[in-house]
Amino acid sequence: MRSWMAIILCVFLFSPAIGQSPDEPLSFEEQVDLAPLNEVAVWQDGRIKSWESFSRSMMQFVTGPRQIDGQPASFTYLDLALRPEAWTGRDLVFVKKKPMRAAIITALVEGERPDVATDERLDEFMKTGLIAREFILEPSVVSLLGNMQGDVMRFAKPIEAIQTAVAVAQPRVLRRSMAMVPPTGDDALERPWKTLDDISAEAPGDAVSAAWLKLQQAWQAEDAPAVNAALVDVAAAVRAVNPGVYPSAERLQWESFYFQWGHLTWVWIIYLFSIALLLMWLVYHWRGALWAGAFIFGLGFIGQTAAVMLRWYVADRWPNTNMFEAVTTSAWFAACFAIIMEIVVRRTRMSGIFLLTSAGCSMVAMMATRLYPLELSAGISNKMPVLHDIWLYIHTNVIIFSYALIFLAAISAAMYLLWRVVNMRTDRDGTDAWARAGGAGFLIVPRSGGKAGLTATRTTFGHVLDGTTMILVELSFILLWAGLVMGAIWADHSWGRPWGWDPKEVFALNTFIIYAMLIHVRLKSKDKGLWTAVLSIIGCAVMLFNWIIINFTISGLHSYA
Repeated sequence: MRSWMAIILCVFLFSPAIGQSPDEPLSFEEQVDLAPLNEVAVWQDGRIKSWESFSRSMMQFVTGPRQIDGQPASFTYLDLALRPEAWTGRDLVFVKKKPMRAAIITALVEGERPDVATDERLDEFMKTGLIAREFILEPSVVSLLGNMQGDVMRFAKPIEAIQTAVAVAQPRVLRRSMAMVPPTGDDALERPWKTLDDISAEAPGDAVSAAWLKLQQAWQAEDAPAVNAALVDVAAAVRAVNPGVYPSAERLQWESFYFQWGHLTWVWIIYLFSIALLLMWLVYHWRGALWAGAFIFGLGFIGQTAAVMLRWYVADRWPNTNMFEAVTTSAWFAACFAIIMEIVVRRTRMSGIFLLTSAGCSMVAMMATRLYPLELSAGISNKMPVLHDIWLYIHTNVIIFSYALIFLAAISAAMYLLWRVVNMRTDRDGTDAWARAGGAGFLIVPRSGGKAGLTATRTTFGHVLDGTTMILVELSFILLWAGLVMGAIWADHSWGRPWGWDPKEVFALNTFIIYAMLIHVRLKSKDKGLWTAVLSIIGCAVMLFNWIIINFTISGLHSYA
């Protein structure tokens, strides 16, 4: 029986296509091997990218977060550029907002509705957001979008995204963007690269031109073996033009790996498992769950560290210049901090709490990048000129680290409030559970019996959670204050004034004020634990409003991150 199960498992894992008959021929897409392009670079907006990074960033303008029939973005890009007739009438353009989709469907139904715009197809558009370019260019839809564009606050950005998608999906735009051929000469590093079509026009007999022509002919004929051979020739030809300025094959392959593997943000699943085990430790005090949770947390941290370091390597700069990088790097800072704190408190009742809060932070951060790939785009771009400053590495890192600690504090505060609800006024031993003298100081001040709160047997779990929150609040308060001061210095250096009432500056100050209130309220409040937890969560909400709403809806000097 076991041997049969092993055979069935092997067939399932290694069969060329699940559910496909062995005699059924593979499609053109399945036969094409795009691996040679992993060693090809593309010049875009002053930055040299791998082909994988470039094609994904370009297709994101068109298809958004969707894949067409499960195709990789690199294949869809080439197919659109070299075989555009195959895409006539196919659903390709992504429309994000459902109200916009509904309005387009209404315009199609009430106007001169194309025969191919069946009810089933329009229903599918409502679900997936993908629609054919030809439908967007219908007079009724063009008129609708023109009228809606007048409502700048609600529809300007969505309509601009649709127009960009239709424009980018044109073959001539895609071909004109394929700047794969480096310039030659002494000033090669300062000049833009040329497209394959440029080289074909300038030097028809050149090796690059010959390989490019061969690829076009094979692709249009859907001759997969010839396409694979031509891809090898194209990759070799463009690299041979000027090897001195061409990125190393190793670097390009790592960049391709980074994007092909989803920028490793899928490690949030690992953190999810660690959260389950660490919760078991805190609830049932099973030490095996603590060790297992810490081990799985370590696996997630290794994956998260690999993602940050790999992005640093391929971008040739520390990853903190856009929203994707700020979110993922801040979560990594939180994980580093949690590991250090766990080493410090490993023999106390606080053991496991920092790992749990950090795992929650990293899981949310990486889930957000996967659920919102358009808003948190993983594309690697050049730094804005204002960011070419040493203060980028000081102010920005301090601020995002403080934001990460604020999120950790909110998690521990939420756990404290939950504990209060479950235990109501007293714990099982009848000892005081209101944390009237709680906080970071309480945990180190000796109690009756000479033991500090962290190790005293009478210390409740609520005391420990309250103390954890205060440790995180106090550190984040200091870092947020330092970040604001450093930001003012940088602003004075870059923009000639230390403060300009920019929306992001204002809400960062609001967050700081809330935590200043928290510290003072704690000094006077009778129920210190409750108000600490409530204000910690409010402060986190203001921080998230600043980081999310302000960034995506209100333009300002900080719109780049």
